[in-house]
Amino acid sequence: MKGRQSSEAYPDVMTCILTVQSHDVYSLIDHGPTLSYVSPYVAMEFAIEPEQLHESFFVATLIGESIMAMRVYRDFIVTVRGWDTMAGLIELGMVDFDVVMGMDWLYSCFSKLDYRTRTVRFDFPNESVNEWKRDDVAPKGRFISYLKAIKMMNKRCIYHLVRVTDIDVEAPTLESVPVMKEFPQGD
Repeated sequence: MKGRQSSEAYPDVMTCILTVQSHDVYSLIDHGPTLSYVSPYVAMEFAIEPEQLHESFFVATLIGESIMAMRVYRDFIVTVRGWDTMAGLIELGMVDFDVVMGMDWLYSCFSKLDYRTRTVRFDFPNESVNEWKRDDVAPKGRFISYLKAIKMMNKRCIYHLVRVTDIDVEAPTLESVPVMKEFPQGD
């Protein structure tokens, strides 16, 4: 599996935001992996219990790590442009993506990928063709996955994950901030 930084530069993969079980997730669509995967921290948000695999297996990464896969989430709904598909997602401790959609999902969707235009064409028998062109709303730059954020917080490596500002709320004044103890001012 490719890492996030190298994936965005590869012409044969697509990074995007997909909707899985009604949650927007940062995704990699890649013809390389045979199976599709989900980060356990993202899967926890779905409130669905995974099944144990009959046999666990190791998944090799580009950086030479092997990660053990032991659980699977069956029949997850993956929505692309309002169109629902189904996927089985193997739980995998990934740090760069929330989900990786592999050949099993691409095959089940009768899909064809055009890497030059970053388009996926879903061509189900007896249905109209649904074509999806990746837009550039996928986060770039210093975006990290949920799993990586948790790991970094556990190592106390992050100062700020997200800074959110509610523009409808007025900024507090100095007088509105509670004071625990006042100290005499020096001259």
